[in-house]
Amino acid sequence: MNCFKLSYKLFKDNIKIYKLYLLITIISVAAFYNFLAIKNNEAFMSISERFQAASTASISCGFILVCTVIYFIFNADKFFMLNRQKETALYMSMGITQSKISKVFAIESLFIGGLSISSGLAFGIILSKLFFMLLTKSIHLNVEIPLEISLNSIFTVILVFSCIFGAVAYKKYRIIKKSKLIDMINAVKVKEEIPKLRYFKGILGVILILAGYVAAIMIKKWEIDLMLSSMAALLCVSVGTYFLFGSFMSVVFDKVIKNKKLVYKNARLISISNVYFRLKDNYRNLAMTAILCAAAITAFGLSLSFKEVAQREAIKEAPYNFCYETYDEKSKKKAAEIVKGAKINENKFILGKVTYKNYPKKIDYNHEAIIINCSTLKKNLEFLNYKVKDNIEPYGKEAIFISSATTLASPFNLVKKEVEINNKDYFIKVQKDIPFIGIVDRLAYKNIYVLEDSEYEKIKEGFKERTLNCVQISKENNSNQLIFNIRQALSQGKIYPNTNEHTWDYYAMEIFHFLGAVMSIIFILSTFSAIYFKILKDAFMDREQYITLKKIGMSKKNVKKSVYVQMAISFVLPGSIAILHSIVAMKMLEQIMNFSFNLQLIISLGIYFGAMILFYIFISNSYVNMVYEEGENNV
Repeated sequence: MNCFKLSYKLFKDNIKIYKLYLLITIISVAAFYNFLAIKNNEAFMSISERFQAASTASISCGFILVCTVIYFIFNADKFFMLNRQKETALYMSMGITQSKISKVFAIESLFIGGLSISSGLAFGIILSKLFFMLLTKSIHLNVEIPLEISLNSIFTVILVFSCIFGAVAYKKYRIIKKSKLIDMINAVKVKEEIPKLRYFKGILGVILILAGYVAAIMIKKWEIDLMLSSMAALLCVSVGTYFLFGSFMSVVFDKVIKNKKLVYKNARLISISNVYFRLKDNYRNLAMTAILCAAAITAFGLSLSFKEVAQREAIKEAPYNFCYETYDEKSKKKAAEIVKGAKINENKFILGKVTYKNYPKKIDYNHEAIIINCSTLKKNLEFLNYKVKDNIEPYGKEAIFISSATTLASPFNLVKKEVEINNKDYFIKVQKDIPFIGIVDRLAYKNIYVLEDSEYEKIKEGFKERTLNCVQISKENNSNQLIFNIRQALSQGKIYPNTNEHTWDYYAMEIFHFLGAVMSIIFILSTFSAIYFKILKDAFMDREQYITLKKIGMSKKNVKKSVYVQMAISFVLPGSIAILHSIVAMKMLEQIMNFSFNLQLIISLGIYFGAMILFYIFISNSYVNMVYEEGENNV
């Protein structure tokens, strides 16, 4: 029988072993195709430039997806290799050359890759119509996107995943070709060594994680550069997590295992020993699992948050149906007559000169900003029926800072900063993100400063006061017709049409809301699958140990206790670190986005806990069956 026929036979015989592996890879290929299809779908991207955000978001998600899949595939392949080492040894003892055996297993990996790519592409193409329907619905695009098969996306998917599966096949080929028969037979009996105690690296890991947390949490208070602090926090936390599991946990378990009162009780000794002795081999998996879990929680929490953030941005950028300015009484009366019956609010303001004292960062373009009084702000908030929890009323030399309508995220902390407005000194009392002007010509890019009424009267002297008439109409009225009529009637003045067409950030946030939900599902599947294969690998290694323990009288009840404690440690270690990472990540984003994510964080953590508990019970029972019942058959 030639190598191809033997590989195909082995692939068919072991298809049940690969079913979860195939499920994850097929879903990943399908998702990757659809991410690429966004960028390559001409009908979707040609509708408006505002959807270019979808292209950037999809490429970013695609890159993260590929990195996650690479980790998952190589991690799962380790389990398959270990699980079939005795089978490989049997082929060697039958006289089959290692070169042929390695070719057979490499070709089998290529069969798995071929099935994953072909099935994933077919699945992705079939679901692409649904994918685009959900995407267009999430960004409120009321058009039908035709089903379009992207040849560029197909080619990219085949190229990327062929390289991944090709690398797996080559790795398997090299490992088997260099393996020795005696090592294959005794693969499960390899003596595990006590991890070396590296105190310096362990303490450094904790320090790096804390440093990353501080960089993330203090980003606004210390006014650290957004990009620099984000990258520093990510790097410190990632490296710190690696050192934490690689060195610090060894020190902790070394102390725990010496505590006889804690360890020498029930079956804890076996459980804790198994985790401790395997830290040397498993710390990379534990660290990566913690990072993946944190990514899953954060992605899901952000997915929930982006919807509300997008709605906040929509109100901030487009609080009115349209606005207009008039420069003479005649035009003002004509416009008022045309919009009679609609809700109108007059926002009076001046464009003043603003300079910050002893503050190096640039806040206002050309040092120019919108200056209003507190009464105008209060009246406008009542007009919009917009509730603000905190006290935003300035007194004396206090000023309220409101970021411009185009500002989506601001890492600046301006509270208590001294500012000069029209040559008079003030200090910022509160920094807020609330609607006022909206996307109105060049005014949209200007920040707003709110002063006490009496202070506003003082500083407006010498500056021309402008009035922006903001209109809200009922759904029955035709805003386009009203805008046309006002434009025809105004001899002097300006009209600013429906700003909903220009809320770029709103659509970008909605896109991230949708793609974040997709990514969180993939992260969760990949994380659970990685844990699944890692624990099954441990169970495979533990079978001989539990056979021996059964011979000396260990009951199935004690086996269960031992397994459940061991599994609890394997889940709690990466899970608890992941929760801390995700909380800090969300708190960092809260500062940048000026938005509270507490509710979304609680929901995502609750769902994560529920899923982890169910998975914990499932994997623990699978572990017991593997180490006890299969071992029982071998006794």
